Amino acid sequence: MKKLLCILFSLPAIVTHSYAQTDSALISTLLKDIEAAQIKEDGEFYTGMFPGYRQCEGFPHNYQPDNNIFFTAITAFTLNKLTADLTGENKVKAEQIIKNAATAYQYFRNPNGKPYYSFWPANSPILPHALFINRISNLLAQGDDADDSVMILLASENNEKDNAALKEKLVQVSNLKKRKINSTFKKYREIPAYSTYLGEKMHPDFDLAVQCNILYFNFEKKMPLVKEDSATIFLLSEILKNREYMKRPVYISPSYNKPAILIYHLARLMNASDIEMLEPYRSRLMDDAAKLLVKSTNLMDQVILRTSLIRLGAEVPGLAINSIADFEKSDQRNFVFFQARAAFAQPTPVKQIFLHWNYLIYSFYCSAYNKALWLEYLVLKNKASYPQKK
Repeated sequence: MKKLLCILFSLPAIVTHSYAQTDSALISTLLKDIEAAQIKEDGEFYTGMFPGYRQCEGFPHNYQPDNNIFFTAITAFTLNKLTADLTGENKVKAEQIIKNAATAYQYFRNPNGKPYYSFWPANSPILPHALFINRISNLLAQGDDADDSVMILLASENNEKDNAALKEKLVQVSNLKKRKINSTFKKYREIPAYSTYLGEKMHPDFDLAVQCNILYFNFEKKMPLVKEDSATIFLLSEILKNREYMKRPVYISPSYNKPAILIYHLARLMNASDIEMLEPYRSRLMDDAAKLLVKSTNLMDQVILRTSLIRLGAEVPGLAINSIADFEKSDQRNFVFFQARAAFAQPTPVKQIFLHWNYLIYSFYCSAYNKALWLEYLVLKNKASYPQKK
């Protein structure tokens, strides 16, 4: 680990105090850009949302606007966790962005008024602007999902009634409660961990990053811990022990499916909560993140890996980029934070085959969220470098 960090520090870096002033300017500019990207009136997207786009990985790809709430929720969540370390106009602007985003959540809420949320607007077709699948959308239905639900509640003002109702639902649809998962390794099928989707008629499905977010929600909202929490923590510890986040990322996390992104979620959870069962693997996560960072050629991967290392307790060099213009010219379109893979809940070997079929893979993009991730890195880096300014 020490050798890897020495290699990292030999890379081009922003390490002097004079650059911290540049960071301050970048933080202000990034917040202005994020605010400017936020939708001001209803149209393709609802007011308060951040535009997102979707591309089918199979030819002809069909890059289209996608009216999902996911990127709006996680952008607001990211800003929400940074506001304590922002001051003055930056703090005011971040809080206003979060407040504006909240106006859109109502369109994605469960039609019965429950605090469960879906990826696309309630009762709307899935995959808007798709070349084929929207022609049979009347045969398909979307359901509420854990990821959007916990992220929206984390990004919103605390509501104890909604938090408790969501927690109860998460428990009701967890593995073994009514159905048994058949889409994960056999060794994990008897673990009563949390599931990705909230539909009671669906088979449970595991996704490492989603489970990290569920646990984050439970700890952040101080929800009573139950056996499903213990089971999910145990599952994460087994995945960490077996390094399946590096060896089989797509299989254990069909929606996030990339080691750098899985490490980002794990590090965020471990930084926010002291989870004893995960602590033995902290140094291994740091080592894997450092190795990935040395090899990485994608700017956004470099951003989230640096953020992860900071959260895990390591010192890292700054990015060799310090202007919005350079950021805009970077390879952001090669960075996919989230994907939808139609075979996510299918049993093996069907899942193993179709998870990788391009025509059943949709990649999602949001430039505002990429900027929020860069903003997050800058704020955390400066907080770690100058703790006396807290």
